Amino acid sequence: MKRDSKKLKVEIRAIVIISLLNVTSLLLISMGSNTPLQQDEKNVLFNKWYLDTYKIESIAYPTSKKEKNDYIIFKEDMTFTSKSEGKEEQGTFILNTNGNYVLMIDDNGEKIKVYIISISNKSLILKYDIGEIRDVEVHYNKSIE
Repeated sequence: MKRDSKKLKVEIRAIVIISLLNVTSLLLISMGSNTPLQQDEKNVLFNKWYLDTYKIESIAYPTSKKEKNDYIIFKEDMTFTSKSEGKEEQGTFILNTNGNYVLMIDDNGEKIKVYIISISNKSLILKYDIGEIRDVEVHYNKSIE
């Protein structure tokens, strides 16, 4: 009887240790997969992005002549500079990685929420939370084409 009791204790201890190892492994994997992705996304955002095209319902539209060389620069100090139709603006921004958006606040205190649809080393796709262009995807590239 004592032998069975010892054997049972060893088996329970083994099950507990294996369970703890499994839980710890899952936590480490989940932490490893989320944090670097968000950090990489943030680092990729800190660049100069040139306006490329607009997309409405999957149809691409070129930019106008006035918008040639328009850009937006997101800086690591959480400030931005943008040029739109020749007019340059500056301000600060807040990056919300959970909601996948940037809240931009210009020097006049005006706020614009901009959703990040897609981001990579070469392209940035945004949707501005502004009534008349809410359904328009705004595509940016790292270089002027």
